[in-house]
Amino acid sequence: MCEERVIMPLFLSNSANLNANALTIKFHFLNQTDEERSHQAIDNPNNPFSVSVANSDTSMNYNRYVNILPFNHNRVKLLQQRPNKTDYINASHIEAPNNVRRYIATQGPLSKTIEDFWLMIWEQNINIIVMLAKQIEKGETKCETYWPEKAGCSLIFRDIELKITLESEILDAKSSCYVRTLKLEKLEGSIAKCREITQLQTIAWPDHGLPDSPDSIINLITKKNECLQHYTLLNNGNIGPVVVHCSAGCGRTGTFCTVDSTLTLLPNLQQNDPTDLILSVVQHFRQQRIAMVETFAQFQFCYLVVLSKLVNDLSN
Repeated sequence: MCEERVIMPLFLSNSANLNANALTIKFHFLNQTDEERSHQAIDNPNNPFSVSVANSDTSMNYNRYVNILPFNHNRVKLLQQRPNKTDYINASHIEAPNNVRRYIATQGPLSKTIEDFWLMIWEQNINIIVMLAKQIEKGETKCETYWPEKAGCSLIFRDIELKITLESEILDAKSSCYVRTLKLEKLEGSIAKCREITQLQTIAWPDHGLPDSPDSIINLITKKNECLQHYTLLNNGNIGPVVVHCSAGCGRTGTFCTVDSTLTLLPNLQQNDPTDLILSVVQHFRQQRIAMVETFAQFQFCYLVVLSKLVNDLSN
């Protein structure tokens, strides 16, 4: 069997594209485009980039941050009707270019939205959750503990008839993450429907910071891909998107999705194609959720990780 040939693309082989000045110009362009897009959507709920639903009085209490909101056009809608609840959750459907990857980018659940989160997991046919934050960072709560903390223990949400049981938890040293296996049960009727969920929680990525090296995110993506392959085979291809969240669901979340999607797209990039894949992926994602890859350091890190992966592949 022939091995796939690894090629260094033009946008990474030309050092002029990678210096701080060049990347600063690109990142400024991204932010400027975002500002223009947001300005055009103000007071126009029919604009696809409007956040009027997320910004409404009924939704605002369910947002962790007032400035990171899903666009109307691709927000995830909860399907089950519940008393005194709407279909709103701070979550966005995200598709990579050419649909090579599908995600749901979402905020770390609040205590009042844990039930909504698990309802989304059930309704969207999710098997994999990637968590890129610790629950508490620098003394601030970034995400509630939305899973049972001891193996064999369960959370039950009677209004939506869901039961979540932690089956196992291990620390995977190579990918610097906890791997949790959970059983999700729908309790309606006489026969419970079950689904296995794998949650990968990294411990190597500080808020507004970066992992110590590219290896941790590369290994985390590898672990996610192993899970994806496992569930795709197990379910005969009937698998929902990967849920990815940090605290706000944009900075670390966008960085993870960008690196993962870029590495997936690279083999199809022609050697003489000058397209900056990372820039185009971030542009694509920012049309689907605000501030995906939020900081310049995260944007720069995307290039470092992809370059590091390619250099390792070439040397091997």
